[in-house]
Amino acid sequence: MTASARTASVVTARPRRLVRRHLWVVPGLAIAFYANSQAELHGLGLASLLIFGIVPHVPALFGSRAVALFNAMHHPLPPLALLLLAASGIVAPVWFVGALAWLSHLVVDWALGDGVRSETGSRPDCNVPATRR
Repeated sequence: MTASARTASVVTARPRRLVRRHLWVVPGLAIAFYANSQAELHGLGLASLLIFGIVPHVPALFGSRAVALFNAMHHPLPPLALLLLAASGIVAPVWFVGALAWLSHLVVDWALGDGVRSETGSRPDCNVPATRR
């Protein structure tokens, strides 16, 4: 087998398919853009967007010891409750922007096939542990 034949077989690999869950990117990005506009409106800058957008994945650094916390951070109820509290004026606008960023993070994770993990720390749809990705 020649080198060009081997290269051709690699190039003709099966392309990835778009599936219905990929459509979650649209509302996820819409929520992110709205969070950004609210941060600008309230003069908060990017700090709250970045913090609340990154913190849900911090428990993944601890592997299977923090799966329960990771799953709690990836459930939509906490950011929705925080969003309702902030929208009613009970807490400061920084929490409103943070809740929007957190919710956007979750929705984009749904689109990417990420989200809650099994007890071992792996994604439910594959056998590769979360710490090895």
